[in-house]
Amino acid sequence: MNEKSRGDFPMRTPALLALTGALLLSLAPLAATAGDRTPPRALSVHGEGRVSAAPDEARIGLGVQARSPDLATAREDVNARTAAVLAHLESLGIPAGDISAPGLTLRPEYRWDKAKEQQVLKGYLVQRRIDVRLTQLGQLGVLIEGAADAGANEVSPPVLGHSEASRLRREALAAAALDARANAEALADSLGIAVGPVRSLDAFQGPQPRPMASEMMLRSADAAPGAETYVTGDLVFESRVNATFDLIVPGA
Repeated sequence: MNEKSRGDFPMRTPALLALTGALLLSLAPLAATAGDRTPPRALSVHGEGRVSAAPDEARIGLGVQARSPDLATAREDVNARTAAVLAHLESLGIPAGDISAPGLTLRPEYRWDKAKEQQVLKGYLVQRRIDVRLTQLGQLGVLIEGAADAGANEVSPPVLGHSEASRLRREALAAAALDARANAEALADSLGIAVGPVRSLDAFQGPQPRPMASEMMLRSADAAPGAETYVTGDLVFESRVNATFDLIVPGA
């Protein structure tokens, strides 16, 4: 550093300190104001939405199985009964694309021979599974009863659904948001204040919709078993929201 630079430095230092001090003094009132500011008033509420609709489709699992000491005998039995079940489904006009019967399961079965102290083959279990998507729910009972008559010896409970499930879930979500707003307004009105804009919103979807009634039920306790005894209830779509709203206080 040359002599001129060393000579200028002491002259600039007092001016710089004075400027810094003035800046700090000007910011002090702003900091005090920010620290004293009252947080905005808010109200947190819960809302629920519920939309019901009749199902318009069902998925049914059918099974055919047979046991025999001879593998070929069990396989032929299962294949013959599976063909009869598929013919029944075709007679109902169910599209081929809505029927799936892709494979065959073979499993040897054993018993314990005490004399030989070892497992001994006693036969074979052969299984076929048929999955069906049904869009004409009026045929549900006819499908199940006819499949049993054709040779199916396993029937899973139908899983009911709706082709516009996404739209129904959104309707339930919108209903939950409106319910939250209504709850907030009810509380605010009782206190003589008003509800402002929403500050935060968290949404929760309900579980997989299930019928309000059982998936399959008898019309009456003493009803005769048959195709006409299968009925479905409505599907229920549920959503929940947690919402926080600003509050508007008169004169505040």
